[in-house]
Amino acid sequence: MSATKSSSASWNPKHCNQSHLTRGLILLALMVGFFTGLSDANAQEGGAESGSEISLFVGSLLPNQIDGVTEILPVFGGRYGFSTDRLGVAEFGLSNTHAEGVDFTIFSASLRADLPAIDQFIGSVYGGLDFSWYRPEGSEDRKTETGLHVGAAMAVMVSNTLWFRSDLKFNASPGTSMAIQFGLVFRGL
Repeated sequence: MSATKSSSASWNPKHCNQSHLTRGLILLALMVGFFTGLSDANAQEGGAESGSEISLFVGSLLPNQIDGVTEILPVFGGRYGFSTDRLGVAEFGLSNTHAEGVDFTIFSASLRADLPAIDQFIGSVYGGLDFSWYRPEGSEDRKTETGLHVGAAMAVMVSNTLWFRSDLKFNASPGTSMAIQFGLVFRGL
């Protein structure tokens, strides 16, 4: 009977991963609430650039120095963005892959600055926080990491509300990685 008590009181890494996941989700929820408040304030002031956008994308994740993640992975995901009064565009994204024996999910929050438009092209630069939740090849347990990213994007106008966007995004932690993404953006929602 005492052996049962001592084994149940021992440290369990699954609880540790769940607590990291919980903290990360709470942080993401707080950031969404904060930026949503900024968006509502901007809409009430009648900002010229008020509006939101939804983006769907596919691409590749090129991992480097991530234990158990060595192959180039296909990625799909989406983003939601809205204009803020002074901070540019706030974007929240989710990218996901299940390939090569790896499950990799990245939640991201970014601030984006759009460069002046040239004809039908708009360039952007952005940076922000990442929350990665992944299971390396050959592992049964998921790992959680927080990190940073910076990126650049180019969008081409197809119509007033539809744009084609390509991104090059660099992630730091876990390890380093580069994401190449292409997708559609629906603006003015």
